[in-house]
Amino acid sequence: MTFFGVEIGRPQIFCGLLLLALALEAALASYKTPLSLEEVQVINRSMEVTGSQVRPERHNSELQNPEPQKNPVTDSILLYRVTALFKPELQAGQELQPDQPHTARFQRFLPALYRLPFLIFGLWLGGALWWVSRRLFNNEGGYVALALFCFSPLVIQASSTINAEIIAVWGLFGIVYTAIGVGHTLYSPPRRWPPRIVLLGLAFGFTAAAHMGAAMLGAALAVFFLLYLSPPDRKLAAAAVLLAAFLIACVFLWGCYGWNDSVFNLVPGSASGWLAHPGQLFPLNLPPRGIFAPWLQLRNWPTVALFLLGLVVFFCWKRTRYFGNWTPLVVMAVLGLLQFPRTAPAVWIAPFVYVFVGGIASDLLESKYRRGTQILLFGLVAVQVVFALSLLR
Repeated sequence: MTFFGVEIGRPQIFCGLLLLALALEAALASYKTPLSLEEVQVINRSMEVTGSQVRPERHNSELQNPEPQKNPVTDSILLYRVTALFKPELQAGQELQPDQPHTARFQRFLPALYRLPFLIFGLWLGGALWWVSRRLFNNEGGYVALALFCFSPLVIQASSTINAEIIAVWGLFGIVYTAIGVGHTLYSPPRRWPPRIVLLGLAFGFTAAAHMGAAMLGAALAVFFLLYLSPPDRKLAAAAVLLAAFLIACVFLWGCYGWNDSVFNLVPGSASGWLAHPGQLFPLNLPPRGIFAPWLQLRNWPTVALFLLGLVVFFCWKRTRYFGNWTPLVVMAVLGLLQFPRTAPAVWIAPFVYVFVGGIASDLLESKYRRGTQILLFGLVAVQVVFALSLLR
């Protein structure tokens, strides 16, 4: 079946059903969870940045500290822009209080309305993960990766709260795999380069506007993959491609700040803090703290078990040690080593975990161990689904 020129078959229908499940999970979590103090602060700040005339009342504790301390890395102009996208129009004097049940019909839907853009980013990331894993590992690998993604408590939480992390991981995932795509495209004639260069530049721009540290980390990964994959006689062309992508990202970032240098002052420290203190971007903590703690919770154990089994297979079976499988491992290792102030981005490594598990699963499903692999995958994924749904009660 073809819909608007796009072929719709069983794989696409299955992908759509999984993403629909994620949308329902995140929407229900958004509806049932009152806005937290941090989310209210972001909403207030977003309305200041976008120049809204009417905004929710500040929480009492925020009134006592009207200018909370900003962090030059985690403060995010794109977080404020995105939060303001679907803001409902509030009447003068109407209050928005965190940690309190909303009784009025209008107020009951406020959390879900404010969090809607982040649900969209979660679905967008899921679609990108499906496209990448299916291209790399065929339909079965894509099914496993997307199923784990759509029933991941980490992803559900990130898609149902106001946060910069879901935007940052969407951009970081895009940077890595678009850079890989550009590296392969450099083998083709130059007339085929521009579309992917623009995509790479937009990925840099989105990530930088969401989290500057994540963007710089993504830039380092992009340089590595692009230079590694590009033809030996086109290394200078690869450098020019990176420069063009960085320029596109700068234009995008400038647009996020309103095409005016004075807009940088709306978010103190975002533009100047990380330039004045670049060492704050990449503090190295060994062993890493925070990033792995959420993965050790019971609700994530099925995915962790699949990942650990995948590692054993990867190191014991030579057939699985190819580029598509070791790429997410390299990214996870880098993310695990580098820690950022005031953030524990466990969700950053999530899509790469699912891509890796999908790749190993695809290899096993094509071997003589297919039946045992099917039983193991079905059992652990089913347990992960039960854990995810139990959070919504």
